[in-house]
Amino acid sequence: MSTNKSSARSWWIFIGCCVLSLVGFGLIVNTPGLYFTTLGEVLGVSRTQIALASSIMAFAALPAMLLAGKLMKVVDARILISVCVTGMAVLFFIQSFFTAVWQFYVSFALMGILYVIPIILAPSVLLANWFESKLGTVMGIALGLSGIGGTIFNPVVSAFITNLGWQNSYRITALLLVVCILPFSLFVFKFRPDESKGEYAYGHIEGETEEASKGAAELPGLPAKQAFRSPTFILFAAVSVLLQIVAAVVQHISAHEISQGLSLEQGALVVSGIMFGAAIGKATIGILLDHIKPELAVVIYSLIGLSGWGLMAVATTPTPAIVAGFMAGIGQGVVLVALPWFIRQSFGQRDYSEILAIVTMLGSVASAIAITAHGAVFDATGSYVPSLFGNVALYVVAAICVIVGFRMRPFKGDAKQLA
Repeated sequence: MSTNKSSARSWWIFIGCCVLSLVGFGLIVNTPGLYFTTLGEVLGVSRTQIALASSIMAFAALPAMLLAGKLMKVVDARILISVCVTGMAVLFFIQSFFTAVWQFYVSFALMGILYVIPIILAPSVLLANWFESKLGTVMGIALGLSGIGGTIFNPVVSAFITNLGWQNSYRITALLLVVCILPFSLFVFKFRPDESKGEYAYGHIEGETEEASKGAAELPGLPAKQAFRSPTFILFAAVSVLLQIVAAVVQHISAHEISQGLSLEQGALVVSGIMFGAAIGKATIGILLDHIKPELAVVIYSLIGLSGWGLMAVATTPTPAIVAGFMAGIGQGVVLVALPWFIRQSFGQRDYSEILAIVTMLGSVASAIAITAHGAVFDATGSYVPSLFGNVALYVVAAICVIVGFRMRPFKGDAKQLA
């Protein structure tokens, strides 16, 4: 007889992933720019020279993504994530003693390699392995906290730099990473449940996966090589590229609002609206994926997102611009939460980490190129409006790709559990 079984560990995994997003993403991804002005003055270099460190970090992460998915399958997650987190904490600590910009370049390159697994991949991968139901909800909440982390830690780290100095701020950041994340990485995280020890993913139905696991250690799902050749993978990869091109324009929003007649402070509020909207969008789209047809959820959030970018293109006063930013942020839930969810449902658990890593890497490359491309659009036209209306079109194409790819999905073995 089938019985519903769940593991209490699933919820500890969920809490740990929330901490990874809130603290890890909040500190490692959202705060480096806060140091640029101070470091430029202390080191006697230009803003461009010090900002290059963040670009180096982003590009160093790309080759790491090629290996990260496979590495997560063969190395104990507790060891792997703990080593990466400890390495990042050490880097933050030793940065407090740096006296030359080249040292930051080396440090940020190493940081780019180390943060891929714990910050970019682990929350989605661990939750996908430990939740057979309510996956959208837990994934949306956990990933949505990354935006909240940025909202919390930007003023906190700014206060550290102002009141305690940039060196002490780096040291405190290192301590926060160790204290907040290591307890989970050392004692809670595990790549997947071990049913031989009585561990089950939340929502597991006894007997449903027995046939798939008999005589094989692999989880149900498609091998990565087979997945990569499928039309669904190509379409999902296109979605990642298209919507990361959309997201890349966020780096230019303050400049766009100034060109529209707003002040720098008002432009910053628009950017804050995007961040807050992204946090709301990620959490709510995850919940909806568990309760309505997933295609409908994509259509709703794509319409909200493209409406936001369209409104931003024509808004010339603060209130409509901030509302537009909030709507555009909500739409980011499609690429940041829905896409990993669709990948999991379309290809299964077997090589999910590898497939997700490649899709993420392609999106990251597109984003890196698009940041410069949006600047080139402004240089050529004197306006960001073409980029913003372009975002509207890209959302339409991306939504179509998601829906078509999902309906062509090659693996439907556990769709009932995920829906």
